Amino acid sequence: MPAVATRRGSVTQLSVVMPVYNEAAGVRDVIGDVVKHVLDHVPDSELVIVDDRSTDETGAILRGVAADDVRIRVLLNGTNVGHGPSVRRAIDESSGAWIFHLDSDGQVDVSEFGLLWSRRERSDLVLGVRVARRDPFVRRVLTRLTRVLVSALARRRVRDANAPFKLVSRSLFEHLAPSIPADAFAPSILLVLGAHRCGATVTEVPITHFPRRHGRSTLHLRRLVIAVWRSTAQTVRFARRACEPYARA
Repeated sequence: MPAVATRRGSVTQLSVVMPVYNEAAGVRDVIGDVVKHVLDHVPDSELVIVDDRSTDETGAILRGVAADDVRIRVLLNGTNVGHGPSVRRAIDESSGAWIFHLDSDGQVDVSEFGLLWSRRERSDLVLGVRVARRDPFVRRVLTRLTRVLVSALARRRVRDANAPFKLVSRSLFEHLAPSIPADAFAPSILLVLGAHRCGATVTEVPITHFPRRHGRSTLHLRRLVIAVWRSTAQTVRFARRACEPYARA
Protein backbone atom coordinates (compact mmCIF):
# COMPACT_ATOMS: atom_id res chain seq x y z
CA MET A 1 0.00 0.00 0.00
CA PRO A 2 1.50 3.39 -0.96
CA ALA A 3 2.03 6.23 1.46
CA VAL A 4 -0.56 9.00 1.46
CA ALA A 5 -0.38 12.78 1.53
CA THR A 6 -0.86 14.37 4.95
CA ARG A 7 -2.72 17.52 5.96
CA ARG A 8 0.70 19.18 6.21
CA GLY A 9 1.60 18.34 2.63
CA SER A 10 4.18 15.67 3.41
CA VAL A 11 3.90 11.92 2.89
CA THR A 12 3.32 9.47 5.73
CA GLN A 13 3.69 5.72 5.46
CA LEU A 14 2.91 4.94 9.11
CA SER A 15 1.15 6.72 11.96
CA VAL A 16 1.67 5.51 15.51
CA VAL A 17 -1.32 6.62 17.61
CA MET A 18 -1.12 6.75 21.39
CA PRO A 19 -3.62 7.98 24.00
CA VAL A 20 -2.03 9.20 27.25
CA TYR A 21 -3.40 10.00 30.70
CA ASN A 22 -1.26 10.53 33.80
CA GLU A 23 1.73 8.44 32.73
CA ALA A 24 4.48 10.85 33.80
CA ALA A 25 6.56 8.11 35.42
CA GLY A 26 7.01 6.05 32.28
CA VAL A 27 5.78 7.81 29.16
CA ARG A 28 9.20 9.21 28.22
CA ASP A 29 10.59 5.65 28.10
CA VAL A 30 7.65 4.42 26.01
CA ILE A 31 8.10 7.25 23.52
CA GLY A 32 11.81 6.51 23.40
CA ASP A 33 11.00 2.90 22.49
CA VAL A 34 8.64 4.08 19.74
CA VAL A 35 11.31 6.35 18.30
CA LYS A 36 13.97 3.61 18.44
CA HIS A 37 11.96 0.63 17.25
CA VAL A 38 9.37 2.24 14.97
CA LEU A 39 10.02 5.79 13.77
CA ASP A 40 13.73 5.24 13.13
CA HIS A 41 13.00 2.08 11.14
CA VAL A 42 10.00 3.15 9.05
CA PRO A 43 10.65 6.08 6.69
CA ASP A 44 7.98 8.78 6.60
CA SER A 45 6.43 7.83 9.93
CA GLU A 46 4.89 9.89 12.72
CA LEU A 47 3.75 9.56 16.33
CA VAL A 48 0.42 11.19 17.18
CA ILE A 49 -0.21 11.47 20.93
CA VAL A 50 -3.49 12.57 22.51
CA ASP A 51 -3.17 13.83 26.07
CA ASP A 52 -6.53 13.23 27.75
CA ARG A 53 -6.11 16.20 30.11
CA SER A 54 -3.48 14.64 32.35
CA THR A 55 -3.25 16.15 35.85
CA ASP A 56 0.38 15.19 36.56
CA GLU A 57 3.57 16.18 34.72
CA THR A 58 2.66 14.20 31.60
CA GLY A 59 1.78 17.29 29.58
CA ALA A 60 5.14 18.96 30.16
CA ILE A 61 6.99 15.76 29.25
CA LEU A 62 5.02 15.39 26.03
CA ARG A 63 5.64 18.98 25.01
CA GLY A 64 9.34 18.46 25.60
CA VAL A 65 9.68 15.33 23.47
CA ALA A 66 7.58 16.89 20.68
CA ALA A 67 9.85 19.93 20.63
CA ASP A 68 12.85 17.65 20.14
CA ASP A 69 11.43 15.52 17.30
CA VAL A 70 9.36 16.88 14.40
CA ARG A 71 7.90 13.40 13.85
CA ILE A 72 6.00 13.66 17.15
CA ARG A 73 2.72 15.58 17.47
CA VAL A 74 0.89 16.11 20.74
CA LEU A 75 -2.82 16.94 20.84
CA LEU A 76 -4.60 18.03 24.03
CA ASN A 77 -8.24 17.12 24.61
CA GLY A 78 -10.54 19.95 25.68
CA THR A 79 -11.85 17.80 28.52
CA ASN A 80 -11.10 14.36 29.90
CA VAL A 81 -13.07 12.12 27.52
CA GLY A 82 -11.59 8.69 28.24
CA HIS A 83 -9.37 6.18 26.49
CA GLY A 84 -11.66 5.18 23.62
CA PRO A 85 -12.47 8.67 22.30
CA SER A 86 -8.79 9.59 22.67
CA VAL A 87 -7.78 6.62 20.53
CA ARG A 88 -10.34 7.64 17.93
CA ARG A 89 -9.15 11.25 17.89
CA ALA A 90 -5.53 10.17 17.46
CA ILE A 91 -6.48 8.03 14.48
CA ASP A 92 -8.65 10.75 12.94
CA GLU A 93 -5.83 13.30 13.30
CA SER A 94 -3.21 10.96 11.83
CA SER A 95 -2.53 10.47 8.15
CA GLY A 96 -0.46 7.34 7.60
CA ALA A 97 -1.33 4.66 5.09
CA TRP A 98 -0.92 2.32 8.07
CA ILE A 99 -2.01 2.98 11.65
CA PHE A 100 -0.26 1.40 14.64
CA HIS A 101 -2.23 1.66 17.88
CA LEU A 102 -0.16 1.52 21.05
CA ASP A 103 -1.01 2.38 24.67
CA SER A 104 1.33 4.45 26.85
CA ASP A 105 1.57 2.24 29.94
CA GLY A 106 4.68 0.35 28.84
CA GLN A 107 3.06 -3.08 29.14
CA VAL A 108 3.97 -4.27 25.64
CA ASP A 109 7.36 -4.81 24.03
CA VAL A 110 7.61 -2.13 21.34
CA SER A 111 10.66 -3.88 19.88
CA GLU A 112 8.24 -6.53 18.57
CA PHE A 113 6.59 -4.02 16.23
CA GLY A 114 8.56 -5.55 13.36
CA LEU A 115 6.65 -8.80 13.80
CA LEU A 116 3.47 -6.95 12.82
CA TRP A 117 5.05 -4.72 10.17
CA SER A 118 6.43 -7.72 8.28
CA ARG A 119 2.90 -9.17 7.91
CA ARG A 120 1.24 -6.08 6.46
CA GLU A 121 1.62 -6.92 2.77
CA ARG A 122 -0.82 -9.82 3.07
CA SER A 123 -3.02 -8.43 5.83
CA ASP A 124 -5.45 -5.58 6.39
CA LEU A 125 -5.26 -5.85 10.16
CA VAL A 126 -2.42 -7.37 12.18
CA LEU A 127 -3.23 -8.01 15.83
CA GLY A 128 -0.74 -8.46 18.63
CA VAL A 129 -2.01 -11.21 20.94
CA ARG A 130 -0.94 -11.10 24.59
CA VAL A 131 -0.23 -14.80 25.08
CA ALA A 132 0.65 -14.39 28.77
CA ARG A 133 -1.42 -11.51 30.15
CA ARG A 134 0.44 -9.86 33.06
CA ASP A 135 -2.48 -8.02 34.62
CA PRO A 136 -4.63 -8.32 37.74
CA PHE A 137 -7.17 -11.15 37.84
CA VAL A 138 -10.17 -8.90 37.13
CA ARG A 139 -8.64 -7.56 33.94
CA ARG A 140 -7.75 -11.04 32.76
CA VAL A 141 -11.34 -12.12 33.32
CA LEU A 142 -12.50 -9.13 31.30
CA THR A 143 -10.21 -10.18 28.45
CA ARG A 144 -11.71 -13.68 28.48
CA LEU A 145 -15.26 -12.31 28.43
CA THR A 146 -14.34 -10.03 25.53
CA ARG A 147 -12.84 -12.99 23.68
CA VAL A 148 -16.03 -15.01 24.08
CA LEU A 149 -18.31 -12.14 23.02
CA VAL A 150 -16.29 -11.01 19.99
CA SER A 151 -15.66 -14.56 18.83
CA ALA A 152 -19.38 -15.34 19.02
CA LEU A 153 -20.33 -12.20 17.08
CA ALA A 154 -17.54 -12.65 14.52
CA ARG A 155 -18.33 -16.37 14.19
CA ARG A 156 -14.66 -17.25 14.49
CA ARG A 157 -12.10 -17.35 17.29
CA VAL A 158 -10.65 -13.93 18.06
CA ARG A 159 -7.99 -14.28 20.73
CA ASP A 160 -7.34 -10.71 21.91
CA ALA A 161 -9.59 -8.11 20.28
CA ASN A 162 -8.70 -5.30 22.67
CA ALA A 163 -4.92 -5.66 22.72
CA PRO A 164 -3.28 -2.21 22.45
CA PHE A 165 -0.79 -3.41 19.84
CA LYS A 166 -2.39 -3.54 16.42
CA LEU A 167 -1.58 -2.44 12.88
CA VAL A 168 -4.46 -1.53 10.56
CA SER A 169 -4.52 -0.21 7.03
CA ARG A 170 -5.98 3.27 6.55
CA SER A 171 -8.37 1.98 3.90
CA LEU A 172 -9.86 -0.61 6.27
CA PHE A 173 -10.24 1.92 9.06
CA GLU A 174 -12.00 4.38 6.74
CA HIS A 175 -14.28 1.57 5.55
CA LEU A 176 -15.36 0.85 9.13
CA ALA A 177 -15.15 4.34 10.65
CA PRO A 178 -18.71 5.47 9.81
CA SER A 179 -20.03 2.57 11.90
CA ILE A 180 -17.78 3.23 14.91
CA PRO A 181 -19.15 5.98 17.20
CA ALA A 182 -16.72 8.80 17.97
CA ASP A 183 -17.40 8.24 21.68
CA ALA A 184 -17.06 4.45 21.58
CA PHE A 185 -15.68 3.13 24.85
CA ALA A 186 -13.57 0.51 23.07
CA PRO A 187 -13.21 1.39 19.36
CA SER A 188 -10.42 -1.18 19.17
CA ILE A 189 -12.90 -4.00 19.78
CA LEU A 190 -15.33 -2.65 17.18
CA LEU A 191 -12.51 -2.32 14.65
CA VAL A 192 -11.47 -5.94 15.10
CA LEU A 193 -15.04 -7.24 15.01
CA GLY A 194 -15.83 -5.14 11.96
CA ALA A 195 -12.72 -6.36 10.14
CA HIS A 196 -13.82 -9.97 10.56
CA ARG A 197 -17.42 -9.24 9.59
CA CYS A 198 -16.55 -7.34 6.39
CA GLY A 199 -14.15 -9.97 5.11
CA ALA A 200 -10.83 -8.20 5.68
CA THR A 201 -7.68 -10.26 6.08
CA VAL A 202 -6.81 -10.45 9.78
CA THR A 203 -3.54 -11.88 11.10
CA GLU A 204 -2.77 -12.60 14.77
CA VAL A 205 0.81 -12.41 16.09
CA PRO A 206 1.86 -13.43 19.63
CA ILE A 207 3.49 -10.58 21.60
CA THR A 208 5.11 -10.13 25.00
CA HIS A 209 3.11 -8.50 27.80
CA PHE A 210 4.68 -6.95 30.91
CA PRO A 211 3.28 -6.10 34.34
CA ARG A 212 2.59 -2.41 34.80
CA ARG A 213 5.89 -0.87 35.89
CA HIS A 214 4.83 2.71 36.56
CA GLY A 215 1.70 4.41 37.85
CA ARG A 216 -1.66 2.79 38.50
CA SER A 217 -4.58 1.83 36.31
CA THR A 218 -7.43 4.36 36.42
CA LEU A 219 -10.07 1.70 35.76
CA HIS A 220 -11.17 0.61 39.25
CA LEU A 221 -13.92 -1.91 40.10
CA ARG A 222 -16.95 0.40 39.81
CA ARG A 223 -15.63 1.97 36.63
CA LEU A 224 -14.73 -1.48 35.35
CA VAL A 225 -18.32 -2.73 35.78
CA ILE A 226 -19.65 0.33 33.95
CA ALA A 227 -17.00 -0.14 31.25
CA VAL A 228 -18.00 -3.76 30.70
CA TRP A 229 -21.67 -2.81 30.39
CA ARG A 230 -21.02 0.06 27.96
CA SER A 231 -18.57 -1.88 25.85
CA THR A 232 -20.83 -4.93 25.64
CA ALA A 233 -23.87 -2.87 24.66
CA GLN A 234 -21.92 -0.95 21.99
CA THR A 235 -20.39 -4.13 20.62
CA VAL A 236 -23.75 -5.91 20.31
CA ARG A 237 -25.32 -2.86 18.63
CA PHE A 238 -22.39 -2.67 16.24
CA ALA A 239 -22.76 -6.35 15.33
CA ARG A 240 -26.45 -5.86 14.51
CA ARG A 241 -25.68 -3.28 11.84
CA ALA A 242 -25.22 -4.27 8.22
CA CYS A 243 -21.57 -4.50 7.21
CA GLU A 244 -20.52 -3.78 3.65
CA PRO A 245 -17.92 -6.18 2.22
CA TYR A 246 -14.41 -4.77 2.20
CA ALA A 247 -12.31 -4.65 -0.97
CA ARG A 248 -8.64 -4.05 -0.30
CA ALA A 249 -7.25 -0.91 -1.93
